[in-house]
Amino acid sequence: MYYTDYRDAGFLAYVDSSMQARGGQKPVIFSKVEYNNQKNYNPVTGVYSVPLDGLYLIHVRIYGEDNDATHFIRVNGEEVAITEDYNPNNKLQSSSTSIVLHLKKGDQLTADVNFQRTLSGSPDSMLSSFGVNLFSLD
Repeated sequence: MYYTDYRDAGFLAYVDSSMQARGGQKPVIFSKVEYNNQKNYNPVTGVYSVPLDGLYLIHVRIYGEDNDATHFIRVNGEEVAITEDYNPNNKLQSSSTSIVLHLKKGDQLTADVNFQRTLSGSPDSMLSSFGVNLFSLD
């Protein structure tokens, strides 16, 4: 792909209605895409394919209910960031993770959860979201 601006390499997607997370450390499907100019994020599989070598900012926010939970940011299936939630009262909770990573073209990035949980979503707000921005090329 040809990039007129390296900032086109990023994306932002979110859960647009409440859904049951699939659990078992599988990618969350953030199906509502706010921007994805170069189509590097697949809203069917939940996988972001890194288009260019560089330094990336990755952010995941999970808002939900029903259980304690852990969410992961993975690169090529390997955990690079973990956030754990403890919710003894089973009420709504939110957790987020941001990380800056050096990634290579072709790396596969996902936001995963390891539980059965209701993720909160809304067409009007980004309660549970996943975003990537390239801010420095190699």
